Amino acid sequence: MVARLGSHHLPFGSEIAGNVYALNVLEHLDDLPAAVAEIWRVLAPGGRCEIEVPYFASVSAHTDPTHRRTFAYGTFEHFTAPAMAGWQANRHTWFGGAQGPARFCILARRLRFGRAHRLLGIEALANRWPAAYENLFAYWFPARALEVVLSKSAAS
Repeated sequence: MVARLGSHHLPFGSEIAGNVYALNVLEHLDDLPAAVAEIWRVLAPGGRCEIEVPYFASVSAHTDPTHRRTFAYGTFEHFTAPAMAGWQANRHTWFGGAQGPARFCILARRLRFGRAHRLLGIEALANRWPAAYENLFAYWFPARALEVVLSKSAAS
């Protein structure tokens, strides 16, 4: 079934979907936290959400006038439970409060590149060391997209 994710309530009951696919749609929405909260609401415990969004350094991310935002490797960490220790404990994860109890687990993340960057090994290096890539090389060798797989944990 296809639904308008931009509406503030999806036409589904709570916890009924095993999978949600948000492929090249989240960048078009005005209220990303509300949309993610709705995805969390309709996902059954253990359900997965597969996402593809434009990467912030990609030229194509900025050429579409309907794009409202771009995404970085850490964007979806804002929708996960905060880390209890270390530098990650200071991550901003406030969206679970105002938008409901939405807390995902990130199962996978991958930066996607064009063919030439893949052949040169840049994609492999960027995905191995994403923080170094984003801070030092993102504008020299820009990724095209970010793929993320989120899971609604059974304990949520």
